[in-house]
Amino acid sequence: MAVVLYNRPRVLISGYYGFDNAGDEAILYAMVQALQHRRPQLELTVLSATPEFTAPTYGVKAIPRTHLPAVLQEMRRTDLFIMGGGGLLQDTTSLASLQYYLGLVAMARTCGRKVFFYGQGIGPIRTGIGRRMTRTLVNRVSAITVRDEESRRELIDIGVRRRITVTADPVLGLEPEPAWMERGRLILDGMGLTAAPIAGISMRPWPSAPDYVRAVAAAGDRLAAAGRQVLFLPFHHPGDLAVCREAADRMQAPAVVLDLPCDFNELMGICAHLDLAVGMRLHFLVFAALAGVPLVGLPYDPKVSRFLGRLGLDPGVPGEITPEGLAGRLTDVLEHRAEVQAVLRERVVHLRHAALTTADLAVATLDRQCGRCI
Repeated sequence: MAVVLYNRPRVLISGYYGFDNAGDEAILYAMVQALQHRRPQLELTVLSATPEFTAPTYGVKAIPRTHLPAVLQEMRRTDLFIMGGGGLLQDTTSLASLQYYLGLVAMARTCGRKVFFYGQGIGPIRTGIGRRMTRTLVNRVSAITVRDEESRRELIDIGVRRRITVTADPVLGLEPEPAWMERGRLILDGMGLTAAPIAGISMRPWPSAPDYVRAVAAAGDRLAAAGRQVLFLPFHHPGDLAVCREAADRMQAPAVVLDLPCDFNELMGICAHLDLAVGMRLHFLVFAALAGVPLVGLPYDPKVSRFLGRLGLDPGVPGEITPEGLAGRLTDVLEHRAEVQAVLRERVVHLRHAALTTADLAVATLDRQCGRCI
């Protein structure tokens, strides 16, 4: 058996990076850390909307995600193309988004490169053309890992016949670092949140359900009446800021809105100091779960319900957030706080292991491509 050594195996990573979305930036950090821990010599290149930010922040090479000649050049020289993580394959945002990511898969396969799906969240994919494209191209992917069972079923229903492994969201492989928590505490102190327990609320725009702002504002007043300080945390800046301000303004009690943009690690540090988390943004809930903070998810999208289900918590009804329903779920979590925390601790241990398994599978796929043992 001959051994072929590669000085620096090359990996190209795609996703929704460089858009100042805390959840996606946390995904990228988690992937880079897990991959480099297993293969320190990797040369990682990331497709980013702001490569001048991504490269120094994560210690990787970065190129513009829409500059076709640069992407094609990098695809030709890479050893493995990683798609992920996050919910990239869906046509709810737009069909163009789905076409972009599947187009990268087609480019990789045309260049003879293996493709690895890294803890992907799949769907919804509702358009006929979107489902046909997904079926055709995902059946050419070398290895597929998804973050939940529902994503696996979505691919099977579309007609994907490749083996699909359920792991977990990459961010669940992280552990909050002491420096992040210290920074989070400093930010909270700077906003005057130093005394009572803090309830953190994450919101995002949701034009199809205008009444949800009233429901969240009522929940904020309920938490304030129970002795908590209420803090609104935009996770996509400035996209989430307006709706967070609107909900805070609708409250009868005073509330604080985090106006300044924060890095994902600062937000994770803040979440570690919360007494309760109520939110729409998936990775706000992930951050809270990692810190063992009792949480109530607001299921504007199936991915939120899926994650709550994996935690063993009430997934709510996707697309329905009412004052009465939210009040009932808050009461349930507050009355069973200790039990919720115990469930979170147990589930997070399992999910962290599953998330890190994704990196093991990615490295195994890379090794086969590079021909370490032939």
